[in-house]
Amino acid sequence: MVPRLMCTQHPDTTVKITAGEEVDEALVAYTAYGCEEVMVDYEGKTTPFSQPKEIVMKAYAAGVKLGEKFFITPRLPNPKLEDFDRAMLALEAAVVANYFSEKYMGTQAVKWVVLPMVEDLDTVLLVSRMLRKKVQAYREETGLDLSDIEVIPLIEDAYAQLKFESLLAEIAKERGEGPVRLFLGKSDSAVKYGHIASALAIAAVLSRARKAEEMGVRILPILGMGSPPFRGALNNYMLAHLEVFQYSGYHTATIQSAVRYDVSYDDYIKVKDSILNACCVSPRKVEGVEGLIGEAAASYKALVAKYVNVLVEVARLVPSTRDRVSWKIYGRQFLTQDGAVNMPRAIVYTSAWYAMGLPPIYLDAPYVVRLAKEDKLDEVLKALPTLRKEWEYDSEFFDEEVAARYLGEEVVRTVKEAMDYMGISPRESAAYKALLRMPRSESNVIAMGKYRKFLG
Repeated sequence: MVPRLMCTQHPDTTVKITAGEEVDEALVAYTAYGCEEVMVDYEGKTTPFSQPKEIVMKAYAAGVKLGEKFFITPRLPNPKLEDFDRAMLALEAAVVANYFSEKYMGTQAVKWVVLPMVEDLDTVLLVSRMLRKKVQAYREETGLDLSDIEVIPLIEDAYAQLKFESLLAEIAKERGEGPVRLFLGKSDSAVKYGHIASALAIAAVLSRARKAEEMGVRILPILGMGSPPFRGALNNYMLAHLEVFQYSGYHTATIQSAVRYDVSYDDYIKVKDSILNACCVSPRKVEGVEGLIGEAAASYKALVAKYVNVLVEVARLVPSTRDRVSWKIYGRQFLTQDGAVNMPRAIVYTSAWYAMGLPPIYLDAPYVVRLAKEDKLDEVLKALPTLRKEWEYDSEFFDEEVAARYLGEEVVRTVKEAMDYMGISPRESAAYKALLRMPRSESNVIAMGKYRKFLG
């Protein structure tokens, strides 16, 4: 059984959750939220290496049997991007969890691990080899019949996503028979290339994934998306019923923190039902969008490069609501004409743009205007049928006066022009506008997040 809902430890909520609370949180995810797997997160995060074992023992005490319907799926640090020892300790934590679940429950809690920021095959094969060796050592020394653990590649770059066939063909060759889980991340790709480019890439991959089965590889895509449109909006109770068809063809979706802590349980159920009801729908046909992706990415990067300094300044006010390593230490590289700049990770990045009165999907405004003038806007709207609704939704959080103060008049004029071309009348909220016009502080950023029902 391959899970449909993956509970994650993303810091996209306004509620602070400590690592010590995450063991109980996992049990709640299984029993109250209906998530079949919990992603214990070690990427840029100081999660205790004992956490998977602690979840196993807590589940055993509660009568929740792991390894059949419910699973633990750790996300490792990528050994190319973080300390090698942390990646190896995370692998050890996964195997130790299986030792205890096999010993106490006769099943294995960890069937998969997630390797983030995958752009090449070498790192996937390295992690797979290390896992096999660790599992074999436990088999020989304990006498327990532990199974091998599969590596799920998490691809978080639009251009790397578009090359998924060659990567998965090699993984399938190495692994043998059985389906391959492919994790597609929206957020980091959006930080690099913008909303339109990152959304088009994922829609195109989902369209092609079904065809890839002709190579003899069955692909089960996982969508890694959050609540704001910039991060996919699959967890947004006002948009999820639309997003599930824009990104049709997925098998599993992440259930991140904001949709569990910042919205009512009834609204969570709306999101859950939308995801589950559409998870087996055939993918839409999205082809020939590579040129659009390149154009959208270039336009987005040119605009963001103008505001790097002010963005980084505002980002310092965004609190971390999980025990993550600071983005100043483990951030994201953004390439400008002057070289690489260390940028915040996706959630802080997204929150900072909202704090400046400009929802980050509007960073595509110059490209939307250009498309409209060239009579090509319908081409993008056909490939991304929810785009207009996303712009309409985010208009409530757009404030001309505040955005102009932080970013200048030119970008505000461009956003308004793009809205005209899209046929959008901005939705205004006096309460949110009042929060935006207060002095910026950590508590003010949290208050705005509570209104939006997500931090970033």
